[in-house]
Amino acid sequence: MQGIPRVHYQPRQSATYEAPLDILIPALMKLRECNDSLKALVLVDSLPDIILPALAYAASQKTYVPTVAVKTVVKWCGPDFLVRTLGRERARNLQARYVQAA
Repeated sequence: MQGIPRVHYQPRQSATYEAPLDILIPALMKLRECNDSLKALVLVDSLPDIILPALAYAASQKTYVPTVAVKTVVKWCGPDFLVRTLGRERARNLQARYVQAA
């Protein structure tokens, strides 16, 4: 006789915050104009910290945003902040694509 199948509980890992689009879209358009890391750092410093991970994720999906700008935002956020706001999978994808490729 086979035993009862064991059910394992694992809480979901997902985003805990969604950035409002009325802040995210203008920030994305400003990030589009940043073609070096200094301009990206000046922009990042002027934005609220809580929207930066969502900005990095949205910018990574756009072809018109320079890679150096996205890389700067991802490095600014750091791995722990990205995991808390975007979830483990999205943060891992951003880290693998932009930080470790440097």
